[in-house]
Amino acid sequence: MWRRILTVLTLIAAILGAGCLGGLLHPAAVPPAIVPVEGAAPGEVPVYTFPFGDGEETIRIEPDPAVYAGAKEADRQLYLFDNLTRDEWIPIYYLAFASDSHQEPFYTDLLAALREIRDREELDDDRYLELIATFVQSIPYRTDASMTEPKFPIETYVDTEGDCDDKSLLLAGLLAREGYGAALLYFGEEQHMAVGVKSAGCRYHNTSYAYIETTNRSYVGIPPAALGDGTHLSSNPLVIPVGDGDGSYTASSEIETIERALSASRDRVEELEEELVVRTRELEADREALAALDAKMAGLFRSGEIQEYNRFVPEYNRMIGDYNKAVEVYNFMLDEAEAAADLHNHIVGHAHDRPGSYLLAHEYLSG
Repeated sequence: MWRRILTVLTLIAAILGAGCLGGLLHPAAVPPAIVPVEGAAPGEVPVYTFPFGDGEETIRIEPDPAVYAGAKEADRQLYLFDNLTRDEWIPIYYLAFASDSHQEPFYTDLLAALREIRDREELDDDRYLELIATFVQSIPYRTDASMTEPKFPIETYVDTEGDCDDKSLLLAGLLAREGYGAALLYFGEEQHMAVGVKSAGCRYHNTSYAYIETTNRSYVGIPPAALGDGTHLSSNPLVIPVGDGDGSYTASSEIETIERALSASRDRVEELEEELVVRTRELEADREALAALDAKMAGLFRSGEIQEYNRFVPEYNRMIGDYNKAVEVYNFMLDEAEAAADLHNHIVGHAHDRPGSYLLAHEYLSG
């Protein structure tokens, strides 16, 4: 979750001179822009290795140091010359970061590296989208307290870190350039940003987009139950389309199966945990009763009261048999709870392998 407050400088046209002259000389808003710093020294080239499918992939490109330096030095304020509403100026502001033309060679090189993986692994459009999302999600999430405004995507890549809006800008920029219907999902109330992709299913709230969280590895179409700091997303986001692509995500039926399996396994673990607590108390009470009877019978045996001792033997054997059966049931329930928890944890931890998670989810729900 971000910790940022947008810095916006509003300039009234009257300051510039008489009447409408300011409107003639200036557009409604002047957003942040990159001015390359020629001669900027190249820095260390980032290398990203991240899990995908049942293996790992590596991305390494060398962004132009002049553009990166220009992004670092850019004025990140939005200058308003008209009285725009919040819903009007926020898209202008964020799209300026994602769409600055000086970043096009960076996007081209990064997409070339991603396409190489797509072609080698023969990925369909859904898996290719998931590859791009997994790559961005794998960039470490970190909030820079010294920086209050968003980063340009080239910065996020070179810095090897970013927060929710930084990573969302990068992901949306990549998806848009690959023809997907991408959008930024801006949650003003919760101070959060995510990405949406057009989808026939798994639509988020009242949008036509499937939700993609960028702060951690997660499935396309499954929003977080809560953000890292415990915040719950309850507001309707401002949808900011990026680019004009219309490509959509079509694996929503598999995502729904995965989500059902996650819910069912979580519910089953919680149900079994409650039962195991009750049965643990019952087993402890049975052990105490057996120990008491055993002590009583031992005393009878030591005192030579064999007839009385023998009278308790059938009862003792019955209690032992019942106890052993109860232990078997307890162990069976414990194994089931552990299996459900293992499945849940595996699916949660393998968002980079949607096909494999779907097979496990389908098998669990069918069994």
